[in-house]
Amino acid sequence: MASIQEHFKTLMEKHQCQELPIERDPLLVTESMHPAEAFKFLAENGIRACPVRSDDGAEIVGTLDLRDSCGYIVETFLTTNPKGTTALSKMPSFGKSRGYIKATATNIKEICRVRPFYVFSPDVSLLEIARTLATGSHIIGIGGGPEEKGGLSRVVTQGMLLKFVAPELSNTPTPVKAAMTSSCISIRVTDPTVKGFDLMASKNVSSLAAVDENGVIIHNMSTSDVKIFFGTPDFEGVTDLNMPLEDFLAKKRSASAKQKTMAPISVCKEDDDLSNVVTKLVKTGYHRVWVVKDKKPIGVLSLTDVFKKLAPSEGDKKDDCCIL
Repeated sequence: MASIQEHFKTLMEKHQCQELPIERDPLLVTESMHPAEAFKFLAENGIRACPVRSDDGAEIVGTLDLRDSCGYIVETFLTTNPKGTTALSKMPSFGKSRGYIKATATNIKEICRVRPFYVFSPDVSLLEIARTLATGSHIIGIGGGPEEKGGLSRVVTQGMLLKFVAPELSNTPTPVKAAMTSSCISIRVTDPTVKGFDLMASKNVSSLAAVDENGVIIHNMSTSDVKIFFGTPDFEGVTDLNMPLEDFLAKKRSASAKQKTMAPISVCKEDDDLSNVVTKLVKTGYHRVWVVKDKKPIGVLSLTDVFKKLAPSEGDKKDDCCIL
């Protein structure tokens, strides 16, 4: 893996953050927003995360991520379905979620500070932001922008940077198994939907492999389904969370014309070429590809996995950015 890391390092050190295209103006929320409204904002704008401003607009205080909504959904379910506590309490993950937002919360002041928001100067190399995105941050900020945008000129996502570097990966043939996460979290499609949200919240992950009774992967549950939860007009509240996962996914995805056109679940094999799989991620806009053997998931290759392998961290210190 050393050769591909060296190639990537050399490439990224030659380019600065300001060279990345601006795909849209920075979108921000304020810390006093109600959690449901804040997550709905993410869903309606089709984004995984966004920076959070202080109420006085003087500073950016953290990040709101769709991963944070999973715990909020579970808490809301338990508030309106007390009997659901009994079933969920049997799960090893129950009650261990990072940053659960109580259903009674009226703002996002606490949860947004769980995930720092990193802001870099425009002349910092792409290597530095790649290393930050490799830590699991879905977004970072670039300074030099107007005050009304929190001083941000742009927000860079994992997908944006991957699109920039993907063409170079073909120069260094590498198998998927060199970059994949060799384990994945799965859920049966017959399990109640709320179990899936609880697993994503407690494990702090963005997706689950939904498998049938034989362990064959047939669906993908992810934070994209959180978007549907908050953004579908005919959403029937937490009652839908009692449904088997397969029924929930079918109902929610059929409610959106955009979801109807989505391609089937994306899979690959561990010996497939990394460049080809990354190209698939870029073309589809997906955030992960499940690695399978005999149709059963044995791992996952996510955008974070790609950056972890291409730009391994050299320590926690980030001298070229400020942590907000």
